Amino acid sequence: MLSLVSPVIIVGLVLLPMSLLILLVGVWLYLRTRGFISTAGQATARVVALQMDEAGEVYYPIFEFTTADGKMLRIKGSTGSNPPRHKVGDVVSLLYDPRRPEDARERKFLDLWALPSMAIGLGGLCTTILVLFLLSQR
Repeated sequence: MLSLVSPVIIVGLVLLPMSLLILLVGVWLYLRTRGFISTAGQATARVVALQMDEAGEVYYPIFEFTTADGKMLRIKGSTGSNPPRHKVGDVVSLLYDPRRPEDARERKFLDLWALPSMAIGLGGLCTTILVLFLLSQR
């Protein structure tokens, strides 16, 4: 006799690997960020300009800072906003990769931990809900 599997169970089994993938990406992002921080140089930077994106919707800060070996750099911040979260002249703390100092990030939660936190939170929550749901269908 052929037993039919509920479409709801099939959807749960399809969504479970996707939620696990989101969780794993979050863990990978967390480990990558932790590695970046452990080897990063620190610098004090000044916001020298604000650059609007091509769509004209988001402002990105332009930072100027000096690396530990004395090299002066000007980089575009990785996180934009509207309204801008910085003003020209603001002083901020940056972390940068000493091997590639143009890879610099503001030393703030949003720039370092927001994406890993969201991915781990969403992936973990969805995985937990799906596992509990699938176990309740037995």
